[in-house]
Amino acid sequence: MKKIDSNNEARANRKATRTVLIALGITLLIVGIILVMIEPIKRMKRKKISTDALNYIELQIEASNPEEEPQMTYVVPRTGNEVEGEGYDFGGETEEVTEEEYGGTVTLNSIGILNISAINCRYSVWDTASQVSLRYGLGHYVDSVMPGEIGNATILGHNYRDGSMFHKLGNLKAGDAVKFTRTDGIVLTFYVTESKIISADDLLDYASGNITTDRQLTLVTCTYEYGRYGWRRVVICKLSEDCLPYVTEETAATTESAPAVTQPEPTAESSIEPTDTIPEPTEEPTIPPPETTPESTPETTPAPDEQEESSETTSENIP
Repeated sequence: MKKIDSNNEARANRKATRTVLIALGITLLIVGIILVMIEPIKRMKRKKISTDALNYIELQIEASNPEEEPQMTYVVPRTGNEVEGEGYDFGGETEEVTEEEYGGTVTLNSIGILNISAINCRYSVWDTASQVSLRYGLGHYVDSVMPGEIGNATILGHNYRDGSMFHKLGNLKAGDAVKFTRTDGIVLTFYVTESKIISADDLLDYASGNITTDRQLTLVTCTYEYGRYGWRRVVICKLSEDCLPYVTEETAATTESAPAVTQPEPTAESSIEPTDTIPEPTEEPTIPPPETTPESTPETTPAPDEQEESSETTSENIP
């Protein structure tokens, strides 16, 4: 009788143990699914907000009155859709979020729309490259000029492996068209003249507004060919001469009266000097912009997707 009771007790203990293990396994599975889904859900929310913002800004530009200064603002959540590693952003402002502000909103101001048909890239360009603004579009580097003005205008964007934002920036070739629609509806067409990878330490030599007396546009994002967080893809574009008549007298007077250039254009000596363990980035040849007008320039076939980046990179890459 004692032996039967002992066997029953052992079976009961084994059953209880199995029940606990099953419950623990189910709990871990649920937690794992939640953790795996956090980033895709955030990405989906960011994409929806950036698309809605772009559509709204487009409508505002179409409905704007030339005699009035358009208000191109859009309200976005301050927290909740953070990008992994966004603290490494160049030129990004790190917003100090107080307990009262947590979960609040931020009003972003658009300076226009950037459209690069060759890589299927079309986003609103916000007037600052802060952590919040870069989640929902592209950001204008505040120490550069406005697109179309004399000098260098710099626009920054994230590098997402899902192909959005500036992920395909490296696919651009010399001669590809980059269009910027101002808030007054004027479309400025730039042409790619150079694409290169540089050290993040050298980025100011390419991003500042006074590095050239041309009407230049510089696009910047992160890249990971030579390591994490230390490299940037830089694409340099020049304004088409056909767009010069669209530069207003007010803009021309403001830019032409600006202080003389105090910083020379980057030279080969100012470019990145790779170490013995890092291969020197290859630079694409510089090709002058095509002589045809933007209207006669054929649409460029979108470039193929880039090869998958190393598994060591994060799921979302930050400029």
